Amino acid sequence: MNEVEKHFDTIAPSYDYWKHKNWYYYDSVKKVYSGFIPTGARVLEIGCGTGDILAGLKPVLGQGVDVSGEMIRRAQEKYANLKNLDFFQSSAAEFRTTEKFDYIILPDVIEHLEDVKTSMLNIAGIASDGVKIIITMANPLWEPILEVAEKLGLKMPEGPHKRISIKQLVGICRDSGLSLDHLSYYLPFPKYMPVFSNIFNIVVEKIPLLNRLG
Repeated sequence: MNEVEKHFDTIAPSYDYWKHKNWYYYDSVKKVYSGFIPTGARVLEIGCGTGDILAGLKPVLGQGVDVSGEMIRRAQEKYANLKNLDFFQSSAAEFRTTEKFDYIILPDVIEHLEDVKTSMLNIAGIASDGVKIIITMANPLWEPILEVAEKLGLKMPEGPHKRISIKQLVGICRDSGLSLDHLSYYLPFPKYMPVFSNIFNIVVEKIPLLNRLG
């Protein structure tokens, strides 16, 4: 068991609490994915946690993968009534499946991968022709603020992680045989403040250069 697996096994009991506490950010992440993925698609989620994003997409077939066995156990219990969903414990670098997907998603998981290059090579190998891989990640520019927020108990503990730049991620994906179709910046301000947050994000997302705070 590596340190990332240990960390997420430990925080699994409070994982949904943190998702609820910072609902504005996590709801925004869900909206990003639902904006690209239609209902009834075949979806693989790498780093699924307790399964909320995958379930919310309402796939005809959904597979969720997480390195944490405790996260997977909770996802299986939470969505036991949804026969279109399956959850498996595995690392991104080692997961194998015979299923074909329309979309493969990695929500805020890149920084927790033990080996990003090996993981993306494996994911590219799983991807059938025409599959779209969608990745969201926190901008590394936010790392000092995120560290302070964590120390103040305002956000979920990250545990072992290493943030890479968007440029590095794009390069790794291309080296894995993938091509870049779309790159966007979202949510410059991730915390909800009535009226302010929505207006601020809508305005800033439209301003070149400044929107790269997303």
